[in-house]
Amino acid sequence: MLSKTLSLNKGLFQHFFFNNLIFMAINIICTFFLLPFGYILMTYSGESHLYGADNHLLGFDSAVLSTFFVGTLFYGVLSGLGMTYFLKNEEASDFMHSLPFKRNQILAHMLAAFTATVAMNLMINGIIHGLFSLHFKDITAGKIFDWVILTLIISLFAFIFTLFVGQLINHYFGHLVLTGLLLMLPVIFHSLATGIYNNLFRGATVLDFDPGQEKVYTLSENLTFPIGMVNHIVDHIDWLYFGIAMIVACILLAATYFLYERRRNERIVHSFQRSWLEWSFITLVVLLGVMVAGTIFTSGIQNLFVIAVIYILSFLIIYLLAQAVNQRSPRVRLNFRSMGLTFLVVALILATTYAFGKWQEGYVPDTDKVASVNMETEMAEEGRPHLESYVRDPAYIKEVVAMHHDIINHNANDSYGSFSVTYKMKDGTLQHRSYTDLSEEQFKKASRLTDDKTYSKAITEGYDWDDLKRYSVNIQYGEDDIRTIEPEDNSKFLKAFKADMAEANTEYSPVRISSSPVYVTLEQLDGSFVDFNISPYHPHLIQYMIDEKMIKQPSDIFNADEYYRLNVKPDHFKGQTIFEKRELKKLKKTKVSEKAFNQAMNDGSADVDGDYIYAVGSDDIFAIINMNKEVK
Repeated sequence: MLSKTLSLNKGLFQHFFFNNLIFMAINIICTFFLLPFGYILMTYSGESHLYGADNHLLGFDSAVLSTFFVGTLFYGVLSGLGMTYFLKNEEASDFMHSLPFKRNQILAHMLAAFTATVAMNLMINGIIHGLFSLHFKDITAGKIFDWVILTLIISLFAFIFTLFVGQLINHYFGHLVLTGLLLMLPVIFHSLATGIYNNLFRGATVLDFDPGQEKVYTLSENLTFPIGMVNHIVDHIDWLYFGIAMIVACILLAATYFLYERRRNERIVHSFQRSWLEWSFITLVVLLGVMVAGTIFTSGIQNLFVIAVIYILSFLIIYLLAQAVNQRSPRVRLNFRSMGLTFLVVALILATTYAFGKWQEGYVPDTDKVASVNMETEMAEEGRPHLESYVRDPAYIKEVVAMHHDIINHNANDSYGSFSVTYKMKDGTLQHRSYTDLSEEQFKKASRLTDDKTYSKAITEGYDWDDLKRYSVNIQYGEDDIRTIEPEDNSKFLKAFKADMAEANTEYSPVRISSSPVYVTLEQLDGSFVDFNISPYHPHLIQYMIDEKMIKQPSDIFNADEYYRLNVKPDHFKGQTIFEKRELKKLKKTKVSEKAFNQAMNDGSADVDGDYIYAVGSDDIFAIINMNKEVK
């Protein structure tokens, strides 16, 4: 009979509701454990000091709530699988569709029963949260309301998505696999395309953190609902994103009704409701499988014939396996026309990718189309955070483009160092390339552009000084002496820093090997940072430290026991980043007095272009200092 209040058949509603009872009970228990009980767990945990309540979410840790929402999504998927049981069995399907209900009514009862199970969880744990709020002041009515709405949206999206997929496929395993695959497809496809692209093409960089690729990666994450929903919850709740998700869910629900009304019961013995759906699914699985194989097996291979063989063999293996799973038997019946069409589609996609990659591999922009450029080099064993400068100087841009051409035209296939370049084009786009196979000669040419004094001023102007105003500064000038400068007070430091960088860039090799024990860290709120050691060629920073009472005179930046004048040419240590005492023994040297050396330092004689070379240090490490006068 019909319920007078809900206009639903009580028997059919209870059938779907109790069919999901076990999943509902597990969901209620897991929700209690992760959220209300989580407050108790963290409060009485021995490491409770490590946790801090989030100001916009329930729970002591946003990661816990993210875990809950992932579980909520999984609950929606399992519920959708369980309630569509009759679409996978011919007898159950015949019985269900023989009942005096239209198909749209059956779907409506399924949706109502699932919503009731979600509401039951929200009601029980919502009441518990309300009681806990009497003790835990972080639990507010607003947070509980946000949690209820988000849980409903995520649960309904996952459930409706699973119902939609259930109209395409006719068995449990395929239904589960296809649901998971389609939910994660954007990120999976992006990751595999990235792997293939990086393997096949020299200079290719489509990593998650590369300039210009972040937008592509963010788009793929947003389209991947399990990842996107977490990203739009942790820092703050993006209601627009979840509003769009609900609109998509409504469209999928309408599509589900449309497909269900036209579902043919006689095809229930087949894997898919339509033969073209079967071909599409097989083609998608084979394409992704071939991309996985390409990512794994083509790394470092440049021979096109070998690459083609790898892809062809991968296609054959994966296609046969996919057909065996689809046909539920190792005795596979092959349709060579369908197989050929799948091969053609996969080959066309891969060939297009290869052609595009080869064009990108040889692409170097015209200098008149480049607005600014960032170029970086690293020795093979180095890797440390540093500031990024986008240089607008036309002469510098011209030099970088010429260097880029040289690296492309002369593949050294060496591993001495790396070269990375990012072009900001005048049309607003970014072009990024990275090479890790430079020869020693190529690396030295590239390094001259990044740290040579010739372009120090241009490089300094390219830093984002407005962004640096948001950094806090930590200066360690003694074993236990640290001064922290908050962003609102760092203007004097930045003024001194900018003045010194224009003359002695912190990346310039002589500056780095002349570094003192004074250690500077510029840190953002998100934990990202850059660091460097002050050198004697930074008079403005040294004067800043004197003004702020950290040191009394320039020579105080060193805490040395030994002082030597070295009888070497001025460029003897160019490019070196460490100098040990055992190396000192091999050089001709003259000992100088501490008093005389410090006096020269305090008089401002330190000069990055000076012809007099000195070594100062203690224990086993020495700094190399150039001066423009002789110290005796």
